[in-house]
Amino acid sequence: MGKPLCYNRSIILLILAVILFQIWVFSSFCLTDLDYSLSHLKNADASVSTTQSFHGDSCAQLSVDSKGSYARIYIYPDQPLPFEDLDQFSMWIRPQSGDGAVQVEFYLDGDGDSRYDSKNLQDARVLSLKKSWSEMEMSNSNWNELDGFDLEYEKYKDNTFLSESLDACKSRLEGKSIVKIYISIYKDSKVPDTSAFIDYIKIADEVISFEPLEEEDIKDGPSSATPGGLMTYTITYGNNQYHPVDLIVKEDYDPRTVFVVSYPPPDPGTINTWTFVNLPPGAHGQITIKMRSVKPAARASIDGHVSGKGFASTEGMLSTEFESYPVTNKVHITAGEFNFSASATTKIRPIIGSALQYGEHGAGDYRAQEQLTYNSASIYAQRDILAGFSPVSVNLSPNGIAMRGDWSAKLLAENDYRNIVWSDRYYQAKSLNLSYKARIGKTLSYLDTNACVLGLADRTAYWPNGFTDTKLAGNFTLQGKARWMWANRSVRPVNVGWLECCPLGQG
Repeated sequence: MGKPLCYNRSIILLILAVILFQIWVFSSFCLTDLDYSLSHLKNADASVSTTQSFHGDSCAQLSVDSKGSYARIYIYPDQPLPFEDLDQFSMWIRPQSGDGAVQVEFYLDGDGDSRYDSKNLQDARVLSLKKSWSEMEMSNSNWNELDGFDLEYEKYKDNTFLSESLDACKSRLEGKSIVKIYISIYKDSKVPDTSAFIDYIKIADEVISFEPLEEEDIKDGPSSATPGGLMTYTITYGNNQYHPVDLIVKEDYDPRTVFVVSYPPPDPGTINTWTFVNLPPGAHGQITIKMRSVKPAARASIDGHVSGKGFASTEGMLSTEFESYPVTNKVHITAGEFNFSASATTKIRPIIGSALQYGEHGAGDYRAQEQLTYNSASIYAQRDILAGFSPVSVNLSPNGIAMRGDWSAKLLAENDYRNIVWSDRYYQAKSLNLSYKARIGKTLSYLDTNACVLGLADRTAYWPNGFTDTKLAGNFTLQGKARWMWANRSVRPVNVGWLECCPLGQG
């Protein structure tokens, strides 16, 4: 069909990345590359709490009652983390009741299948020795930092693996990757219940601080949109530092998109910059941006005529169809020495429309007059062609070359929106006298033809649930009228339109 003419990252700060539609190939990243879940057991519970926090407004609260044993946080890296790359592992704990014990478990993949299997000898499970809050000299009235590298670890069900430091474990188990981590508190048997708050878990360059927006995609948006349609993008930002930061968000819009509005509004005098001064530690927020894609639009009107004797060849095409195309909006986040960039891509869906192709060629007398009108919704053409065969020579000194060729002409009107095709072909003609009017649009399409031809003709028409095919030879005159009108725009199972065709007259 013819077309119109016409992602270094650091825990020190938020991590920005992107949904990429899609689409289209479309990858999403969150403020942390760590997923987590909290245990919900019959006699123990773990939940997100806003009554206490070390970083931001939220933390995890773990509690075990008199009949329970433990409460747990389950952590899953988005991608397996090489054990030897674990250079940071810590958390902040505020004991609430009892003298509970803390234990950390690392589940390691050794065969590269990105999962832990207890029956696979290449995989491994490493556990820290349980230590109570009193052993770690933690205060019940303050937040206490627990560095995982200060704990001793052993390998599960391996008596040859003596308890040792985390660094020593990393060296002995080099080549394996972390696929999940359990952080558990165990009940103090001397008291009715045991509970504690846990916050700001740092694993390598990633942080979990249990904030509501922490697991949101950094930039989220539609995978596709209609041409000229409204698109809504959401940017999620946050401060993972221990102190306030000045954070700047800046968008680079695709030139084929137009900014409409945002919440919150951009900085005064801009449409693409947001500045957050002294953003508190743990603070998270979102920016919602509404955009429109630029809807393809074109309008043209052609009115002309030509006459003479010689070899003539014309070819023309008009189309209201547009291919699908992607629009990409980029975001840049800066805070001091850190600079992050990401992008989001939306696929603009294609426009299904119509196309008109026409043309003729031959040698001899030729006269044509045409009026063509085109816009993004419809095509109109009125053409009159008078052609007669006669020998023509081209003077290429010192000799002339005789040009001989019968006349042929074509008209192809396709309405892909309504599944209509009209095709007229004339060939091996000694004379052509054609006059036709054609309009192709969503609501109304028609083709009116008058022709006197000495030669051959093929005329075909396809429409929903019907077709015609006519072949003519000789010296004939024909008239044809075909009309399609979308009579009812409401959705009904039948009779949403009709096709009226007048019979072909032949003489």
